[in-house]
Amino acid sequence: MIGRIYYSLLAICCALPLGVNASEARGDKALDHLAEQWLEQIKQPVEQSVQLGEEAAAWQQQKAQSLSQQQQDLGELYWTEYQLQKQQRYLASLQAEVKLLQQDIATITALKQELEPQLEIWYAMLERQISADLPFDYEERKRRLAFLRSAMDSSELPLAERFRRLLDVISIEVAYGYGQQITQEIIVIDEQPVQVNLLRLGRLSWFYMTPDEQKVGWFDSQSRKWQPLAANEQGDIRLAMAITSNKQVAQIVNLPLGAQK
Repeated sequence: MIGRIYYSLLAICCALPLGVNASEARGDKALDHLAEQWLEQIKQPVEQSVQLGEEAAAWQQQKAQSLSQQQQDLGELYWTEYQLQKQQRYLASLQAEVKLLQQDIATITALKQELEPQLEIWYAMLERQISADLPFDYEERKRRLAFLRSAMDSSELPLAERFRRLLDVISIEVAYGYGQQITQEIIVIDEQPVQVNLLRLGRLSWFYMTPDEQKVGWFDSQSRKWQPLAANEQGDIRLAMAITSNKQVAQIVNLPLGAQK
């Protein structure tokens, strides 16, 4: 483009008459006007090129920003999806726990409906056992049983607490079946009160012996009375009492157990 302009200028200069001043002046003005036109024609594409370059740079920057924003949005989307999946797993675990709790509640409700009448059955069995048992510590055991009856009838006590108290009394009664005990009490023999030493062997037998060791007997669970033992049936009751009182070294003794006469 510039080469064509120079060529045209050269051709015009060669065609102009060199000897005429007016013509030169007019020619100079024409050349100046023509040069300005050519400069405008040159300037316009240059400005367009610069504008295009700036637009291209702006587009590249905008594209880079757009890509960066897309990456950021994509990262936030992945994070949101991760959190959503995490919450869904947590919700699923909670639903499983709720289901198990509902099953436990249903089981507890069924057990409660079965346990409450069963407590009454166990209490009745315990009451019969104490009534038919050897009457040792009788008043204390009756008070304990009455306290348990009050707890069983209380609507304020939870079922679990009533069950616990019943088990406590049963445990105490079971413990009575182990070991041996010697006490001093007044009992009725032949309708007469007598001070005696009592030897209890668990729930198997309950013996008495007067302080002078002249009278020895046992408690008959059938008649609910104290019965005397013949000399040949007394066995080692004296020795057993001495061992229980820590007056004699422990050893094997021969005692009449059960419902002998």
